[in-house]
Amino acid sequence: MTSTTLSNTFLAFIGFIIWQPAIAQQSDIRISDLKKIKQITDVQVPMNGSEVSYAVKDIVADSSVIGGFTYRTQWFTQALKPQATTNKQSIATHDKLIEQIAYAPDGKRWAIAKRVGKDKQLYAYNTNFLDTLSFSKIIPYQVQQVRFSADGKKALLAVRLTLQDLITSKNFNPTDAIPAWSFEKPGDAANKTIRKSTAQADADGDAQQVAAYLQQNEEKSIAKLTNKLQFQTESSTTGTLYFTHWYTVDLTDTTSARPLTTGFRSYPRAEFIAADQVIASVDRDTLAHPDRINSSDIVLININSGTQERVLGDGVHRYQLEAVATSGKKVAISQVAQNSLTLGQLWVYDTKSWQGKGIVHDRNQAQVQFGQKDDELYFLSSSNGGKVINQVDLSSGKVLVLTSVDEGINDYWVGKKQAVFSKTTYANPSELFISTSDFSKSEAITQINADWLAGKSIAKPEKFTFTNELGLEVEYWLLKPAAASTSHKSPLLVQIHGGPASMFGPGDASMWHEYQYFIAKGYGVLYGNPRGSNGYGEAFLQSNYRDWGLGPSKDVLTAVDKVVSQGWVNSNNLYVTGGSYGAFLTTWIIAHDHRFRAASSQRGVYDLYTFFGSGNVWPMLKRYFGGFPWENGIKQILEEQSPITYATDIQTPLLIFHGENDNRTGPTQSDYLYKQLKYLDREVEYVRHPDADHEITRSGNVAQRIDQMLRTYEFFERFRDSDR
Repeated sequence: MTSTTLSNTFLAFIGFIIWQPAIAQQSDIRISDLKKIKQITDVQVPMNGSEVSYAVKDIVADSSVIGGFTYRTQWFTQALKPQATTNKQSIATHDKLIEQIAYAPDGKRWAIAKRVGKDKQLYAYNTNFLDTLSFSKIIPYQVQQVRFSADGKKALLAVRLTLQDLITSKNFNPTDAIPAWSFEKPGDAANKTIRKSTAQADADGDAQQVAAYLQQNEEKSIAKLTNKLQFQTESSTTGTLYFTHWYTVDLTDTTSARPLTTGFRSYPRAEFIAADQVIASVDRDTLAHPDRINSSDIVLININSGTQERVLGDGVHRYQLEAVATSGKKVAISQVAQNSLTLGQLWVYDTKSWQGKGIVHDRNQAQVQFGQKDDELYFLSSSNGGKVINQVDLSSGKVLVLTSVDEGINDYWVGKKQAVFSKTTYANPSELFISTSDFSKSEAITQINADWLAGKSIAKPEKFTFTNELGLEVEYWLLKPAAASTSHKSPLLVQIHGGPASMFGPGDASMWHEYQYFIAKGYGVLYGNPRGSNGYGEAFLQSNYRDWGLGPSKDVLTAVDKVVSQGWVNSNNLYVTGGSYGAFLTTWIIAHDHRFRAASSQRGVYDLYTFFGSGNVWPMLKRYFGGFPWENGIKQILEEQSPITYATDIQTPLLIFHGENDNRTGPTQSDYLYKQLKYLDREVEYVRHPDADHEITRSGNVAQRIDQMLRTYEFFERFRDSDR
């Protein structure tokens, strides 16, 4: 080859390189990407399937909020064609004042909106402008729910009232009665003080005047008074009782509304089954305080006369209305023994004979809906790490799983030939899809996250299983760093879910960002579902009864051992973290096993004995341990099961988090653990987030969510051995 030929060949080669399209470099998920994530939270479709309305929750700048960011939920509508389009021009954006969009069976669109200076009410919304007519002049309470009659001419409107609202309501308490059940105020068995005092408020007056003065103090928030058993909310305390009641309205006449329900009981759900008849769930009518009622009934209400007939109820179970067929001839009802460690049972009843058929499916049943025909029934289930859509053949009772356990369906609608649903996958936390009605073929019709995820490096989880000593198959997933190898070993972070009847998996949107963030930082991420998790049937769910620590920790540590045995993990760099029950199990593990370099426990329970008082989910003690602290033998069981009992054995550096307004578990739980470890001179750090409740890592203040994740990462890095 001549020198000229060599030169030409070299130049051609260089030209080939120059003119090749650049290969895009993928970027890692960053902490700030949390603010880009959007979630589809609600999906509504008319019966004819002509369009879809959906709510999107995102994060926006807001200088009035600590940290500078807040959440916004906004509704969008787009046409559904045989081939759905993602053309942004076809998407209508609705006013942020709209809180709910709903479709009547006749196809008309309605909206629940809170207009400036107006209470939250129902408006006609067939165009993209709210009809100025509403029921605000005749309904003095905010509308919470709407349900339509089969012909679209009538609606049921749910409102929420306090006890004082109800006592003075001419609509829902026309006889000016007071509750027959005791308000449980000491010294007032006859409920004489339940009405607002008419005495002159005077701190220097007689007992009645002083009582009126003290009542004013409560109204001014100088003091909080409660006579309730369940006085702890998620983030505060209250003595207020709330009730749900319903109006019936003619949608062509906004000048009249008739109260459908009355009395001092709550009707959480109601639906039309005929033009003149409504079916409703209602708290059991007893002489017990509402906080002590653990059962509910199904009643039929005649719209014209107001008379009620109980058709289901036994004083033991909670019967909840789930769905009504379009014809009104069939209804789906769930039945569960309150505070029992069971999945409950879904039944389908004929509304004439009230003969029922139980749906046998060893998973939970949620978001139940009938299809276009009476013999089509669908529901969602948590299953094997995902959330799946199930179809029931009502003639045989057979349940068919329609979607993958590797994904999470969050909301859905099924029509004659097509279906619409929102979904979480390992690669995308939320998008909207259209599919065939059997879910065999689908395509995304939104790009709310796809746009910003383009070019991002997303780790794909790999699933593994093993069989534990109880014969139960335990599933776990592993996200492996791209650079990990036997010659370049990586740290491993073990993530433990809460509940304990919760579930981790590729279809879980709540942890999507955190998993990908730690992968980007070079950590392998291991998560799984130890015994007691939801999604694996009732026997699996019940397998941690009186065993929150030892058994589940075996499952977690077995998974760790199996991952370490793959050879790419630096066994000197093992870390563990969890929230709520996950914090309980994290703390239990580091009190009994010392392999972890550092740990982080978030908003946990550590002392089951005091949990009865510190948390608003105290009935769990009965469900999981068989009783309450003062009952025979229970105190010993709770102490044996509590991580705080073994805290003196904790040597692992521990970072503790708790929201200061968290009443699900109570920050005193973390106070106790931190103080004990600090006194023992252990390596421990405690972070309290002001105003935060138990949902801090899922829907809490955005800046605090970021703060918690960064503090966890930074804490682990302090103890990380060199593996880079």
